[in-house]
Amino acid sequence: MAITLQLICQGETLANRQSRFPADDPLCEQALPQRFGPYSQIWIAASVASIQTAQALGLSGEQVTALVEPGYGRWSGLAIRDVMTQEPDVFMRWLKGEAPPDGESLQQLMARCEGWLTQCVALQGLHCAIVSSAVIRAMVVTVLGAPPHAFNAIDIHPLSVTQLRSDGKRWHLCPGK
Repeated sequence: MAITLQLICQGETLANRQSRFPADDPLCEQALPQRFGPYSQIWIAASVASIQTAQALGLSGEQVTALVEPGYGRWSGLAIRDVMTQEPDVFMRWLKGEAPPDGESLQQLMARCEGWLTQCVALQGLHCAIVSSAVIRAMVVTVLGAPPHAFNAIDIHPLSVTQLRSDGKRWHLCPGK
């Protein structure tokens, strides 16, 4: 038997609506309950929006620091447009994967996600993780072995479900049911 891991994207935050870098923001509105599971295990990113999403969906599980949104350093909470205007060169390097000032690079995020996925690869059953879109995109790029620039070509919508499956040795991206 294999593990199926459903990655549920946290609900929408003000950072999403206001086009700014996240700063551990709460949800704009509580997510509507949907039918998920039952899961063998549930992991929740240790962030306000992921925890609130889990609560709104009626799910509870283990909070995991390794699954939090990437660190945006001194850009946390700032409008993306302002950063583009005030630091255009640094912003362009960030789009290519470099860390924002005092933040986390794309490579660091992908390594963190890959390490966590490696710990789960041999589990069995249906599991879920409630995380940000950036964490899901990093996991997809890692699982596919895609180049890091593919990260920015993946759209993950709030409350969407991305499914990964493992044969006990490696992960595969799977379409939903």
